[in-house]
Amino acid sequence: MSVVLIITISITAALILLMVGCPVFVCLGISGGLGIFLNGGIAGLSLLQTTVFGSVSKFTLVAAPLFILMGDIIFRSGIGADLYNAFSRVLRRLPGGLAIATVLASAVFGAMCGVSIAAVASIGVIALPEMLRRGYSPKLAAGSVCAPGALAMLIPPSLPFILYGEVAGVSVAELFTAGILPGLLLMLLMCGYIAVHEIMFKTSVLTHDDPLTLKEITGFIKRLWSPLLLIFMVLGSVYFGIATPTESAAIGVMGAYAIAVFIYRKLSFKDFILTLTTSARVTGIILVIFVGAVIFTQFLNLLRVPDMFAEFIVSINVSPLMKLILIQLMLFLLGMFVDGGSMILITTPILLPTVYAMNWDPIWFGVLMVANINIAVITPPVGLNLYTLAGISKDVDMETILKGTMPYVIVEIIGLILLMAFPQISLWLPGLM
Repeated sequence: MSVVLIITISITAALILLMVGCPVFVCLGISGGLGIFLNGGIAGLSLLQTTVFGSVSKFTLVAAPLFILMGDIIFRSGIGADLYNAFSRVLRRLPGGLAIATVLASAVFGAMCGVSIAAVASIGVIALPEMLRRGYSPKLAAGSVCAPGALAMLIPPSLPFILYGEVAGVSVAELFTAGILPGLLLMLLMCGYIAVHEIMFKTSVLTHDDPLTLKEITGFIKRLWSPLLLIFMVLGSVYFGIATPTESAAIGVMGAYAIAVFIYRKLSFKDFILTLTTSARVTGIILVIFVGAVIFTQFLNLLRVPDMFAEFIVSINVSPLMKLILIQLMLFLLGMFVDGGSMILITTPILLPTVYAMNWDPIWFGVLMVANINIAVITPPVGLNLYTLAGISKDVDMETILKGTMPYVIVEIIGLILLMAFPQISLWLPGLM
């Protein structure tokens, strides 16, 4: 059987399984296994057990469940509410101040959590009712909660960076460091959009609360010093080479438990058990998708699909920038229909030979991919942040959420273009390590 026919049969099988509603790991595993069987028979399939076990038993992947656990602890501790209250009290007298406070609180929360839907849920449950109560446009309020939650995936610690680093074989520590400035860039672009929008259209209501007092500032410092110290411990230990990302994740879990139990005093034994079970369930989901992706990747590598794709891209008679734009457009469209983790696991093995063939830095390309996933989680029909916000709020419907979030899609595309045009935004900090 010809290579082209085997590829066609396997890809068609994957698409059919996706269309009938099969889970992603089933689609990848069955279609990849089918391709391996058609190419090498039972002998080819017998090699999978070693390949799969070797892939999921790597030390780097231990960071994933630890950061998931850390995020769930932070989510249940009430830190999100304190972050929002502090920023909103400082900024509420500005045009769109509460919306800007939501963006900043989401960014800081993301630096502790790394899970976008947790950021949306934690900040949104406080911020959205407060903005609506103070007369903010429902669209502005919904968009300023939904879109900034995605910053948790770009600002480390980031689960997508762990997955990309493992599949691409690049340093997760460098990826974490590379995500800091792009995350801050997107945060500033979102704040800038809100400020310009409110100066032009005045859809929010300026508040005239009493000026901020020294007592309030002292209270905020007392409540927030520990979360900020946790961020420094996790990211600083990686940046300064004190710990690996996996070790820093363990530090983060212990710190998060200490903050939740001894400072915020909001983690009961029942909540403690819930953090463990929730994290185990999410980790299990990620790992079965990872296993399916490993099988599918093995099939692609056996038939040299990534190499053929790289040769095709290199042979196209357009500029390198246009090739990069075409790849990002492909990722953008794919992100509308596939969740971010699956997209990384599926596309990275295919695109990596092209990255090296075009002499692109794989760290920079990883940042671009995660920035694309930032857009994916706020675009229908699979935008997880959209459904998360709709699930926690009865004050806004899905139509309002979509209308409020769409301008941020444009803002994030502008950010992606800047990251493509100026690679040093992503590569400067890793170059100092």
